[in-house]
Order: sequence, then structure tokens, then C-alpha cells
Amino acid sequence: MNTPRRPTPQRGFGLVEMMVALALGLLVVGGASVLFIATRQANGTTDNLGRMQESVRTSYDLMAREVREAGGTPCDALLHMSDVLNNAQGGAPTWWAAWGEPLRGYAAGTAFPGATVGAAVGERVAGTAAVIVRYGAPIDDLAVTAHDTAATSFTVNRAAHGVAVNDLIMACNYRQGAVFKVSAVAASTFAHATSAAADGNCSPGLGLPTVCANPGTTYEFSAGSLVGRLNAAGWYIGNNGRPETGGRSLYRVTRQGVEEVAEGVSAMDLNYLVTGGVDYVAPAAVADWAQVTAVRFDLTVQSPEANVGTTGAGQRLTRTVAFTVNLRNMQP
Repeated sequence: MNTPRRPTPQRGFGLVEMMVALALGLLVVGGASVLFIATRQANGTTDNLGRMQESVRTSYDLMAREVREAGGTPCDALLHMSDVLNNAQGGAPTWWAAWGEPLRGYAAGTAFPGATVGAAVGERVAGTAAVIVRYGAPIDDLAVTAHDTAATSFTVNRAAHGVAVNDLIMACNYRQGAVFKVSAVAASTFAHATSAAADGNCSPGLGLPTVCANPGTTYEFSAGSLVGRLNAAGWYIGNNGRPETGGRSLYRVTRQGVEEVAEGVSAMDLNYLVTGGVDYVAPAAVADWAQVTAVRFDLTVQSPEANVGTTGAGQRLTRTVAFTVNLRNMQP
């Protein structure tokens, strides 16, 4: 008789085999983790760089467009201008009401009339530069057909002229210009009557020299004179109240108030080229702001997130961008 053979016992993994398998598994998991972290960091860096580039693009497009127009009028940048706004008179006129300097820069330690230095939202960040620009923006295809100085009324070439009550308007021809506030509007007409309001007109007369009395210096703008809007804007670095994204932004201020333009712009330095100069200079070296022909901007931009890419703990990506803007209305 054949003796039944005992079944061969099942054998499992040995300790060495398990340790080798675990080591290989750990290597695979570790490699995948490193790849995941690297991909996540790269995506975060790319996203933050994209947002920084967008802030730079917005800052350049809007600020350069306005600075380029400094000193411009619908007629001629070198016109003598009558300014009858109440708050443009006296030794300390309101910054947005006074027509005179097309542009003025403010160094990091110089007071800026558009915003005080402080920590509140919208206030200027200490140690950053600022600039104010003034210009008259033409209203397309709008021209004077008649000017009744007795009725303080302009008649223009279209009924839907787009001029509103309280607008600050500039009328000009190639002899002189005038800045005033619109007191009333109707189809094809708008008026420039006197008003005791701070931004009202001190005189109905729009001639030179400016005399704040009734009738003032009378001047009749002839048919064909042009019409534009007075624009005065200040640009500066302000606190945005969001410390989690860096806390600073580029701001624009006008007589209507303050508006945030681009997040992440943490610093701004400005230098100026003067007619006849060979290099850009600081604001303190500019003797006559009417002679400035170009501005060089140095913007520092930070990422909205910290700990991005290879930055240290709590640090943000930082880039400095420089660009130059020519004042086309002030070229010799």
C-alpha cells in the first residue's frame, strides 16, 4: 500500500521580504508626495505670479494713460487759463480745483494733499512716493455754437451733450481757456452761474485776469470753441485693510473720493526728467514742474500669498518693475 503523502505546508513572506517590500512602497509613496508637493508649489507660484502681473498691467495701463495726459486741454497745453472755482482761490487752493501745475510729484517724506499718511484703509503708506496730475479731457465732437455772457450760458452743437450739473468743465479756444462748475443744464445748453458752494463759481466772468466779483472779467467764447472736462487725480500707495494679502494697494484719488486700483503694489518710487536734463531726478530737484517731460516709475509688487515657491516662512514673492511715461502735452 502507498502511504499518503503529507501536504506541503504553505509558506508566507519572510521578514526580510516584507521589509524590502515596505521600503520600496515607501520610496514610491515618498516620490509621489514630493511630486505632489512640487506640483502644488509650482501651481501656487504660477497663480501668484499671474496675479502680480495683472496688478502690474493694471497699474501701468491706468496710471500711464493718465500721467501721459498731464497738462493737456482740448486746445493747447500752453494756454492761459481762468479758474473761477471758489476753492481754487487764495494762497492754499484745493488740490483738485487749481489749474496750474500739470503734474507734481511728492517724495516719500513729503506731505501729499490727496491722502494723509496713516494706517487706516485708504491712507497713504509712510515711505512711499505719490504724484498728482491735472488735464482737460476733450468731450468728443462737442463745440460751442454761442456763448451768452449775460445769461452765463453756453450753447453747444448737440442736444445730448453729456454735460451734467456739478461737472467741472473747461472751455477753450486758441486765445485762452476757462475752468468752471456747471450750474444748470438743458438740451444744447449748460450754464456757469455763480454759487457760494466751496466748489461753485466765484464769478460769472470767464476772462483773464480772474476776478471773483460780479460781473468779473467778461469774456465771450466764440463759436467753434471746444469743451472738455477738468480731471485732477492723485496716485499713491495706500493701506487696503487686508493684511492676509499684504495689506497694500495702488490707489487713485479724485474730488469724488478714493478708489483702490491694484492690489499687491507695496511701494512706488518716482523720478522726473526736466526739459534740458540728461537724467531723471528726485522731486526735490525739480524747480519748475511745468518743465517735466517724462516720469520714471519703479513699482514693487508682492504676491497675495505668503510662503510661495522658495520664499522663507511668512515671506512673499517680490518683483520690482520699472517703466517710463512721456508727457506728450509737455514735450518741447
